Amino acid sequence: MTLDEIEKHTILQALDLQNGNISQVALSLGISRAALYRRLEKYGINY
Repeated sequence: MTLDEIEKHTILQALDLQNGNISQVALSLGISRAALYRRLEKYGINY
């Protein structure tokens, strides 16, 4: 797996664990909500 694939998979897992709560996902990943939104856009993840 590439680093991008790992990151996408991790974000998808966090979204599932936090029931789609963006604030909680960002907190659990240790990134800001703005950074999370950029990554969601980058990987084409609908939230």
